[in-house]
Amino acid sequence: MTEKEKLALIKLKVTALLSQVNSLEHTIDKQRKDLKNMEEALLLQTKRAEILEDKNKISKLADGIQLGKQDITEVKKSINQYVREIDECLKLLNHLPNNN
Repeated sequence: MTEKEKLALIKLKVTALLSQVNSLEHTIDKQRKDLKNMEEALLLQTKRAEILEDKNKISKLADGIQLGKQDITEVKKSINQYVREIDECLKLLNHLPNNN
């Protein structure tokens, strides 16, 4: 095998390796995007679960209390606090990219 042939073979192998590197970099980029989307979806689902848990607490609170005047004030305060927390969660969710 001549020096030219050896050099051509090396160039061919380098070209193949560069192509493989580019393909792997593309795959990594795609997987990073997928991971980011999954993390955002997980965050969204976690926030939704927290909201549902709060709603459940409010429902149990409303169902389980025989209300007197003072109790009504306390329940209203609790409900208002939950509503503020839910509003904050919704504000955070609205600032997520690709929010559906």
